[in-house]
Amino acid sequence: MAAELRAAFGRPGMLTTDADVLTSVTSDYRGWFSAPAVALLRPNTVDEVRHAVHVCAERGFKIVPQGGNTSMCGAAVPSDDGNRWVVLSLASLNRIRSVDPASWSIVAEAGCTIGQIQSAARGAGRHFGLDFGARDSALLGGAIATNAGGMNVVRYGNCRDLVLGLEVVLADGRLWSGLKCLRKDNTGIDLKHLFIGSEGTLGIITAAALKLASPEDWAQSALIAVPSIEAASELAERTLTLAGRDLSAIELASLVGVKGACERMLNCRPPLPLREDWYVLVRLAGPAGSDLLEGLIAGALDRQLCSDAVIAQSSAQEAQLWAIRDAFSSFHRYLGQSIRFDYSVPIGQIPALYGRLCGAIRRLAPDFVPFVFGHLGDGNLHFSACQPPHAEPGSFMAKKAHIEDAANEVVWQLGGSISAEHGIGQLHRRELAQQHSALDVELMRRMKHALDPDDVLNPGKSFAR
Repeated sequence: MAAELRAAFGRPGMLTTDADVLTSVTSDYRGWFSAPAVALLRPNTVDEVRHAVHVCAERGFKIVPQGGNTSMCGAAVPSDDGNRWVVLSLASLNRIRSVDPASWSIVAEAGCTIGQIQSAARGAGRHFGLDFGARDSALLGGAIATNAGGMNVVRYGNCRDLVLGLEVVLADGRLWSGLKCLRKDNTGIDLKHLFIGSEGTLGIITAAALKLASPEDWAQSALIAVPSIEAASELAERTLTLAGRDLSAIELASLVGVKGACERMLNCRPPLPLREDWYVLVRLAGPAGSDLLEGLIAGALDRQLCSDAVIAQSSAQEAQLWAIRDAFSSFHRYLGQSIRFDYSVPIGQIPALYGRLCGAIRRLAPDFVPFVFGHLGDGNLHFSACQPPHAEPGSFMAKKAHIEDAANEVVWQLGGSISAEHGIGQLHRRELAQQHSALDVELMRRMKHALDPDDVLNPGKSFAR
């Protein structure tokens, strides 16, 4: 089958069928999804992307667009459905096309890492607000295609809030160029929003115009020990109210996460005595310094919302605090088999969500271990139900479907969502249909049919036909 494609792509390196290379791009980040592909295409230019899409569509190959392959839901790898798959990597489209401080915008190609864009913005005296632990491996196109969130959503919003314009290759090979840097454009339907969060099913994002913000010349972070998850939520409410636009991030962490990250991942001493079960990591940032963080902590101590805190006294200490937070996802591997959830509920409902999840899951697996972290400022809780200590993993994972159903029912009762920021991919297609009405799903499928009638782009993902 690869011979059908080889003749169409003359540039050396554009197409590869090497088995080792294909293995590396057809298994997802977590190792949960894997299916074979005929070839990997690595275009260097937008015209090569257009040519690749045209050729594949003409010859009956299905395309899975891929960025850094850091998807948590199997959206960026083939699905095992009998299709002739081609992985199309955007990694070589990695130029910063322009930075315009005067319009507070940057235009970057889909293969740029988030860290690369952050650096380019800093070089122009501006700040790009999207941030998460995979900043140096996750690529812009994939972040936009999943509407990625991360730690700074409380201040800067999700990807959708940071995208001013897009350039997209459509399923028939045509190029839609909407790279405007306007903050306001009320002329008809805002087409870029069709592609943000669509996980490569409607078009292939090749570049984006992005919103920049004021530089964070000053920043200060603190790790705060709190007596309960309810106290953490109340502390977050006070911080949201008092810190205003100075609040960059406010994260929830458990004792399991902080202790495990320090001991297993970073090989360092915890930054404060670990006497509580819950911790809050706060970051304030802005163009000028402030003593607001000290005041917030003093007020929390007076109200018995916290028992201890450490404020970073240097950029190195601040980086160490956030390295602990960045390590949480990788720390999962030390907890055995786990069932992971990426839930969102209205701000302030995280304690209720945590308590009800623990109750529902303990009825099915009484000795399970909860591992929790999340974003207090936007209502996003990452909750993992991990196997009981010394238990046989197979017996715990045999309950996976029942645990997922019970947990999902909890989040829906609270008016929440089963996917806060990780997307749907292959992992959550069933739950998407359960969370949304039949009309919601019908409208999604109509958009897919209108933009990709032959189902060339990432079939079987998200709102599958």
